[in-house]
Amino acid sequence: MKNILPILIMLIVGLSGTAFGQEKAAEDTETETAYAFPVLKPEISLAGGYRIVDLNGSSRAEEYEYLHNSATLAGAARIFSFPHRLSLDLDLKNSKDYFGDAGYAYEDLVVFRGINRTLFHNLDNITLIDLDPSTVIPNGPMASVRDAGQQYGVKDSISNLSLSLKAPDFPLHVYIDSTLTDKNGTQQQRFLGGAGGFATTGTSPNNVGLNKVSMQRDIDWTSRDITVGVNSHLGPVEADYSHGEKRFDAGGTPVLYENYLDVVSRGKIARAAGEYPHNQISDLKGSTDTLKVHTSYTGALVASATLSKTARENRDSGASSDYFIAEGEVTWTASPRLAVFVRYRHRDTDIDAPPSVTITDRSNPLNTYTYAVQPSISSKRDFASAIVRYRLMSGLTLKSEYSFEDIRRDVVATLNIPDDTKKNTLALSADMRLVRNMTVRAKYTHMEIDNPAYNTDPNRSDEGRLSLSWIPVPRISSVVSYSIAREKRNDIIIPDDPNAKNRDTSRDRLMGSVTVAVLDNLSCTGSYAYFHNRIRQDIAIGGIPIDFDVPYKNMAQSYSFDISYLPAENLSISGGISHTIGNGGFYPIDQALLQPVDISSYSRLKTRETVVSANSEYRFRAGFAAGVQYRYTDFRDALDNPYDDINSGRVHIVLLTLSKKW
Repeated sequence: MKNILPILIMLIVGLSGTAFGQEKAAEDTETETAYAFPVLKPEISLAGGYRIVDLNGSSRAEEYEYLHNSATLAGAARIFSFPHRLSLDLDLKNSKDYFGDAGYAYEDLVVFRGINRTLFHNLDNITLIDLDPSTVIPNGPMASVRDAGQQYGVKDSISNLSLSLKAPDFPLHVYIDSTLTDKNGTQQQRFLGGAGGFATTGTSPNNVGLNKVSMQRDIDWTSRDITVGVNSHLGPVEADYSHGEKRFDAGGTPVLYENYLDVVSRGKIARAAGEYPHNQISDLKGSTDTLKVHTSYTGALVASATLSKTARENRDSGASSDYFIAEGEVTWTASPRLAVFVRYRHRDTDIDAPPSVTITDRSNPLNTYTYAVQPSISSKRDFASAIVRYRLMSGLTLKSEYSFEDIRRDVVATLNIPDDTKKNTLALSADMRLVRNMTVRAKYTHMEIDNPAYNTDPNRSDEGRLSLSWIPVPRISSVVSYSIAREKRNDIIIPDDPNAKNRDTSRDRLMGSVTVAVLDNLSCTGSYAYFHNRIRQDIAIGGIPIDFDVPYKNMAQSYSFDISYLPAENLSISGGISHTIGNGGFYPIDQALLQPVDISSYSRLKTRETVVSANSEYRFRAGFAAGVQYRYTDFRDALDNPYDDINSGRVHIVLLTLSKKW
């Protein structure tokens, strides 16, 4: 980075001076036949208003809204005076929810854009429940709630700045792209306290050295990512080289400390009581160098290649990782009917973790303990695919795809992860125009995995997708799609329990919508969506024997209706209503898990959400306009289950605006 920056800065300065000097040269050589850009009147608008919020219950009813009354401000400007172009956009809802976009261009020689998106994220405070209040450990109850009633939320901000400089009369660009992400606020931290281990610290059977703790955590996380690069056409080839640097700084409370009890193992104290760190969020840094090359996109044969090398480091623990990626793609358009795409990708991942980690008692530095770290998993991955697309006849296009992936890992046997996984995927699809204004798209995908790495990965899967779009008459348009997926795993891994074998997964999706233009100034849209997931798996819980084919289910349905109406040239009205139902649960079969307390009661949940919106704007003379926006959200815990993390809430939001356009 140190060697690259001076060179790029010199290029930028040189290109900038040449670019602006080019304008004078162009004026001196301009002929009467040169194109004259039209004179466009600047467009400017400004709006102000007030936002009224009424919240009753949980703020989860509007998860991404700052639920407080606030004044609002919005504005936009479009100015074009060749060779200058300027655009500005601003939308300020409140101090934690705003958007800004500014852009400037001088011909195509200098192009700048800056964007900021900021919103507030309401976070849950999940109440810990002491299932057996009679059980007490030496430092408190089994559930220690230190943040009762605390409201959590984080302001998320993403800012992006980009600058591109071009050499006059030559295809050479130097560019800078920078992204700043900032998270600031508070959130809940849950962890295991007490002894911090599954052990007892006394003679009483109720004196268990482990409890659940909930407390507040302050966060101030900043991520900076900057990329500097240069690209140019070099004869029939275009090349791009870039270097990127990334940093993550964990501010706020990066490390928490807790007073832990003695940890006892086999009758001896394995760790003395003290104040030890836990749940640390580490600072990170990294860099990436990337070289991209591709041929002209205008020929029948197009090729591209990418080489990338990335380094990452944990600045607290010293753990590091290196990634090397080599990728190539060739596209051959043999004829207007036939096209072939071939792609290859190699990824080499080298992860290096320190062999041990040391923790120290903050109240007594003499209590220092060193623990071994499980070896990291490095891997090499090769992926190859080929796609053939053929237009059989007018209105019918067929496509077939085959891909092969091979993953080789450096892994110790104790992790129960295979050292080699192979994946084969075959997909067939067709786009058909059955009749006039009716198009059908169908796709079938079959995948097989040898030695899948994780229990959630299948040995084989089949997925089908079908979509239909139809315009029976000019005023009616419709679309419907359905997908179905089935996955099978024959040998899930549960250590020390070889009887566990099966995992079956099914997923169903159905979505459809119909739009009707009732009148020239009145249209409405109705939509429906259905999602259903089902998993059956052999599981083991604690000392309970294997429970076979235990089902987990979740389902969601959503209905919506929207309308748009223009009763007059200067009046617009729109609105809509949607209703969503969702439920899920885990249903064990073994009687030992159902008595005296049904363990599935801790997982069952059912929610209902209704959203109603209405918007209207009336445009006066001289560019003035007045508008009103209304939104009502009702979020319900339909089961009222004390063990879930769902709380009901209702929110009314009204926004009144007055705007002016010039």
